[in-house]
Amino acid sequence: MTSLDTRSMPDATHSTAEVSTQHIEAARYVVLRRLAPCLRHHMVRPLQPIGLIYGVLHHKLSAEQPDLQSVRHEAEKINEFAKSALDECMDMGTWLAPDAGVLIAVDSGVRNCVGLLASMLHFCGFRLVNAVEELPAQVQRDAMRMVLGAALLALTDSMDKPATLTVSAEASPTHVTIFLQVSQTEEGPVDIYDDGYRKVSWSDVQALAYAEQVGLSRQDHRVSMRFLVEKALVSDV
Repeated sequence: MTSLDTRSMPDATHSTAEVSTQHIEAARYVVLRRLAPCLRHHMVRPLQPIGLIYGVLHHKLSAEQPDLQSVRHEAEKINEFAKSALDECMDMGTWLAPDAGVLIAVDSGVRNCVGLLASMLHFCGFRLVNAVEELPAQVQRDAMRMVLGAALLALTDSMDKPATLTVSAEASPTHVTIFLQVSQTEEGPVDIYDDGYRKVSWSDVQALAYAEQVGLSRQDHRVSMRFLVEKALVSDV
């Protein structure tokens, strides 16, 4: 089984009385600091096709008799990608400055977190699997992002062998529980995180869970996060 460094992951029953405002803010910062490369990648991704379309437009406009209908079609593509880029930038910005009280469907929230982190974790030697199917129950969006994101980073930061992390969920009328199951995939080293800043510790996850009123527990290679189901309209902004 994949090795977890329990020294950086103290028992989940750690007293909440010890969680200070400074600890919570420090935990938010370290998570966002670690997510910054992923956020930057997602922000610029819709802009990449625009350069290619510009090349096509330049070629078509260089013709002696340009096909204006085709040129107009390419220009419309640029407009669509620009709008997509704006929407993506606005969405990524809400990670840094979240709007209070915004809700999200559990399946959408998990999909967003997994989509944001999957590529980075893959290059580090970890496979992230989303096993959450349609689950429209609503939870606080920032709580989902911060706690699930922090848990994924803390788990992978503590491991020294490649592994698969599977995200699953189950719901009741009042709560949704998200599970992270760690299983070893193969022997070999992982790309140890080291960019000059500290790793995400389990105490960071605990601090964020406390701040967001999320139930958190860990048993061996399984982590569970218990979110309160909200009773308002879903916002996937």
